[in-house]
Amino acid sequence: MAVYRFKISFEDYEDVYREIEVTSDQTFAQFYTVVLSSIGFEDHGVASFYMSNDSWKKGTEITNKEGKLKDGKPVNLMAKALLKNYIADPHQKIYFVIESESVWAFHVELIKILPTADSHQSYPFVKKMIGDAPKQFKVIIPPVVTEEDGLLMDEDLSDDNETSDNFTGEEEYDEDDAASLEGEEGEDDETNEDMDDVEMSGDENYEEEN
Repeated sequence: MAVYRFKISFEDYEDVYREIEVTSDQTFAQFYTVVLSSIGFEDHGVASFYMSNDSWKKGTEITNKEGKLKDGKPVNLMAKALLKNYIADPHQKIYFVIESESVWAFHVELIKILPTADSHQSYPFVKKMIGDAPKQFKVIIPPVVTEEDGLLMDEDLSDDNETSDNFTGEEEYDEDDAASLEGEEGEDDETNEDMDDVEMSGDENYEEEN
């Protein structure tokens, strides 16, 4: 059986790449597993290999998720697809995509075909590793609270408490004022009643004289 040596590079990080050797009768699933291991990625999300031309135009798809094509036929699954059944060019190019939290694209190039496998070598295996792969998932770092930030927060809380105390005092003052106003209104009502009585008495005297 022949051995394929592929160069796998990130589309957006061309200086980061891996060279992997895999036998012709192994599956795309086996190839996929060693690719993930070589870049430190997890098997998370949908992944697909697209047989491509020199312009990286997507052709036949081999994927890791079951489904159907537009014509109703089942998709080509990695676990059942042998590499030798899809390699038609000694310089075959494959466009590789992983869709998880982000979309990662890779260029896979067949750079060498060895006529026979090494009986002392286990396949597939990583032949060469160049560059550090980016992190698959975004890392969220919480803000660091310094001692100065803590002091500022304490000052803000102290100011809020003082404002709250002042506001409570104004409320008490307003209640006293309201009571005073009610007392004044009562006095005004009594005064108005006395004046009405005086006016009524005057009217009665006027009627009796007449």
